[in-house]
Amino acid sequence: MGYRTVDEWEHFEFQDADIISIHRKNGHWYLELGYVTILPDNSCNRDIRKMGTNELTLQLQHVQIDCIVQEGYKRYDADGNFVESIDDVSVASQDYDQWMQDMAGGAVYEIIRKDSGSKELPFSYELYLDANERTYCVKLRAKHDVEEWERFMNRHSE
Repeated sequence: MGYRTVDEWEHFEFQDADIISIHRKNGHWYLELGYVTILPDNSCNRDIRKMGTNELTLQLQHVQIDCIVQEGYKRYDADGNFVESIDDVSVASQDYDQWMQDMAGGAVYEIIRKDSGSKELPFSYELYLDANERTYCVKLRAKHDVEEWERFMNRHSE
């Protein structure tokens, strides 16, 4: 990879990024994302404006998964009458690998990072992802986030 940052979370915008793939290896999560925005204050961005990249690997190191939840919803008919309510469903830990495969082709709605209050895993993450016409909330903790990408791209005017 051409560029690499560590714990520069606040210097990226992940919303609306495409999910190319998600996989885990040796306790780390790897999210291959398309069309991530790189902010002007990123240590690798020599430009003074928002830039993009067509493919970025977000590595979350030493991950501990708290939960993966398929979010529920309420359905209404065309007249606004309530039809049914679908509850949240937790993804079982033995199904995580299949869930990761199913996320390919989805999109990032939002990714939030907070301090966890722990020395071992200092960061707490909430990932809101859309795939297969469903929304998922992933809550996990990690030691570091590493962002790697090959090149910068110009972004369309906003």
